[in-house]
Amino acid sequence: MAEKNAINRVGTTPNTRLVNTHKVKVYGFSDVESGLIQIGLIQDWSPSDSRSNTPVRGIGYGDQIAEIAVGPTDITASCGIMAMYLKNIMQIFGFKAGSTGIVRSLKHHRWPFDVYEEIVLPDFAASKASNSQTSMAISGLGRSTGNKKALATYYEGCWMNSYARGYGIGDVSVNETCDLIITDVYEPGRQAEYGEDLDDFNTANQSAAFANS
Repeated sequence: MAEKNAINRVGTTPNTRLVNTHKVKVYGFSDVESGLIQIGLIQDWSPSDSRSNTPVRGIGYGDQIAEIAVGPTDITASCGIMAMYLKNIMQIFGFKAGSTGIVRSLKHHRWPFDVYEEIVLPDFAASKASNSQTSMAISGLGRSTGNKKALATYYEGCWMNSYARGYGIGDVSVNETCDLIITDVYEPGRQAEYGEDLDDFNTANQSAAFANS
């Protein structure tokens, strides 16, 4: 008979220069457990940014863009999991739903939630990464952190825009999906570094171009 916690075992992932989805860890605040809990059986996690940039032109200057008016950024994500009897997609984000409560619809959601993401780096990549953090995915399993580093991203103040689950005779598994709108995104522990002084660009190589524009 299979061990009852076999589904929670952690396997080995090959070390490659390409990002491997097995090294991507996504965490939520559980409906019953304290702290961030890694989401199991996650099938899809797709955060994205978008914004509308408007070209500005002036009458009498021909078909020439003078400047780009940069609009505000919308941060969204989609998530999909394989549903279990005792854990559904609302529960993994902290709602008392399914087997632990009466939340059944988006209209029952009264609070936002946060999501934490890690891309765990292979040792050879971590040694060359100038910006990385100790992986919670490794230390959270009770192992020595050693040189295990990760690219960490925190998605704060998330709300579900949509939620769906489907039952079909052709596939006995049940998929659940949701779309999120996100209030803010940042590297955890470094929120104070964001703002007008954000070091986000290789300005040394382009300062002359800006000066002459």
